[in-house]
Amino acid sequence: MKTRDSIFIPHLEEKIHTDFVHRPHPIFFELEDYAREKNVPIISPASGAVLQNLLSLVQPKHVWELGTGIGYSTLWMMFGSIGSKYTSLDRNEKQASVLDESIQSAFGESAPSLHRIDAWALDYMYGNVQTWKEADFFFIDCDKVTYPELWDLIFFHVPKGTRILFDNMLWHGRVLDPNSDKPSDKAVLATWKRVKESGASFTLFPVGDGILLTQKN
Repeated sequence: MKTRDSIFIPHLEEKIHTDFVHRPHPIFFELEDYAREKNVPIISPASGAVLQNLLSLVQPKHVWELGTGIGYSTLWMMFGSIGSKYTSLDRNEKQASVLDESIQSAFGESAPSLHRIDAWALDYMYGNVQTWKEADFFFIDCDKVTYPELWDLIFFHVPKGTRILFDNMLWHGRVLDPNSDKPSDKAVLATWKRVKESGASFTLFPVGDGILLTQKN
């Protein structure tokens, strides 16, 4: 996986991932090795464990994931709630297809329901509102520049009680620089502003690069 700035003091995050995260299946180690070899970004193992536990508590009916990657985060969620229906969207079909084999390895015939979509997240969500507006759980980990617009679109259409999660909401510590001109930096800060002004309840989990859990009230 790509090396990125950590929000933790040196060596602490490595210690967390090595000694303090329980992986429920060997497939997670395999995908972590794959991500390192292919230089593919994935959420941190600690972030995955948070997702698993959130899903186990919420038990959502329908999870929409925007940004499949290689399906590492998808599997963590599935281990939290095997009875949920999953829709996962990514523009890189070849990369996302890694998930298909991983699910079979992890679950076999008892695999959760999954529908994968090959598309750009923002374009698809605008063009297919009817397919997702009743979903009760969203995990968003795609292009950061789309975060503010995705928030506006999803938050407007979904019913009260829906949970919307974003990854990378500490953005490698760059949220400390409000004057940055980088589009991704500005987008993450803009998303924070929208969330805080929306009236939604929210909690930041300072694991990985920061997972933001919101709920529409």
